Order: sequence, then structure tokens, then C-alpha cells
Amino acid sequence: MSLEASDEHALLLRMVQQHLDSLRRAGVDRIPAPPVIPPRTRAIHLRSAPVEVPNEPVLPPPIVAPPPAVVPPIPTATPASSLFGSSGFDTPAPPPSERPALLAELRAEVAQCTRCPHLAATRTQTVFGTGSPTARLFFVGEAPGGDEDRLGEPFVGRAGALLTDMITKGMGLTREEVYIANVLKSRPPENRTPLPDEVGHCLPFLERQIAIIRPQYLCLLGRTAASALLDTALSLARLRGRWHNYRGIPAIVTYHPSYLLRYPEEKKKAWEDLQMLMQAMGLKVPKRPKA
Repeated sequence: MSLEASDEHALLLRMVQQHLDSLRRAGVDRIPAPPVIPPRTRAIHLRSAPVEVPNEPVLPPPIVAPPPAVVPPIPTATPASSLFGSSGFDTPAPPPSERPALLAELRAEVAQCTRCPHLAATRTQTVFGTGSPTARLFFVGEAPGGDEDRLGEPFVGRAGALLTDMITKGMGLTREEVYIANVLKSRPPENRTPLPDEVGHCLPFLERQIAIIRPQYLCLLGRTAASALLDTALSLARLRGRWHNYRGIPAIVTYHPSYLLRYPEEKKKAWEDLQMLMQAMGLKVPKRPKA
């Protein structure tokens, strides 16, 4: 090989090496085998018989690194009712005309429940729920208190009066237009926080209530309701202020009225949660008289 051919060969090798290095830096770690192409030849006449040698080396076609993935644009805000389009229920929603009878049948089953013997032994009666069987909005609380245990209806004590104000004065609705229930259907002794096994025994009843009524929105009052239906251990501070999904139903989390009675300074945050809910439901914020 002549000196000129040797230099040309060395230059070619450097170019190939540089190309491979650039591909490696771009993240390409494998080069597909090139198609087999018969080389063109030319005859070189020497003193002996002619010898055919390749006319020029055949290089694989250049490999171009794949373009970067295209990041889709962030979608614009949509109404909460459209965030969870698919239903997470095993059965279709019952016709509105059948819902009162289905709720009455479930109420009778709850009244006979003894899954928590210690609660069944100390309760006056079970507290099932109240409101419209075709309600768009379903409020979920924690457990009955003393007044609820005595009257058999959820949220009738001081916390119930505050919830009524939130519904009527705040949202412009009536208690008859919404549905209200608790996770527990029996009062825990001394109004203590429900135990995990008590929640586990009673939660199927609440889930069946929701499945019968099929509300468009859920408002979960307090950490017990939120952790039970959303299956989360996050704090209330981290859960409120944004939408959640329960079986395709948009849900918000806010403070329990009994907590707001102890810490009235948190009412402003609860009002913010209700306004978020009202905006999604298409409700107008009632005008408040100037101080």
C-alpha cells in the first residue's frame, strides 16, 4: 500500500471513530447491521495476472439519533364533573323511582347489625342517613354523637347546626336537597374516634348508600371520612384544596363541623373548599351583606 493510500485509510478510520463517538454521546449504543452490498471492483494490472480489489470501502449509512420525545401540552382546566368520566361501580345506577325502597331495605339491615358487639350494646339506635335519594351532593361525616344517637338522624347537634348553615347560608341549598350520612352508623362511646375495625365493618353500608344514590359530588367532612373512602393516610391539610376520585365521583375534603367549632379560625379554609365545590356544581355564591 502506498503512503498516500495509507494516509487516506487512517483519515477514514478517524472519521468513523469520531462518528461513533458522537453517536455514543447522543445515547445510541447499538448500530444495526448494514445490508450486504456487493462491492464494485476495478482491475489493477500487475506484471502477473490481474487482481481485483475493492474500488472503495463500503460504509454503513449514517445513523441519526432519534428525535426527543414530544411532550404533550398541559390540558386546560375542566369542570370537576368531567375529571372522572368512567364509573367505578359494578352495577348501573338504579332508577330514581327505586332508590327510596332500596335505601329503606338497607336501613333495616343496618338497624339489625351487630358486627361491632360493643357498639351495638351501647347505642340507642343506629343512625342511617337523611336527605334526597336523588341528591347531586352527598356529605359524609365521621360517626353519630349523643344527639344523633338519641334522635336517629345525622348532624342534629351543634355540629349539625353549623353544617346546616354551610349548606343553606353558604351554598344556597337545603338539607332536603342533599344527602348526609356518616361512616359509622352507631355512636362510639364518649364520641371517641372510630377504630379501624369499626370503620371496616361499617364502610360497606356507606358504600352501598353511595351506590344507590349515585351523587355527582362528594364532600368528605374530616379525616375519618377521607381516609375511609379515599383509602389514604395523608393528613387533612394535604387532602383539602384539591379534587379526589371515589369510583368516578369527584370528591373534596374539608374540615368536620365539630372541628370548626373548636377552631373557628379555620372556617375561612372550609369556605374556600365549599366555593370550589359550588363552582364545579354551577352554584352561585350567595351575596353576603356588608359589615
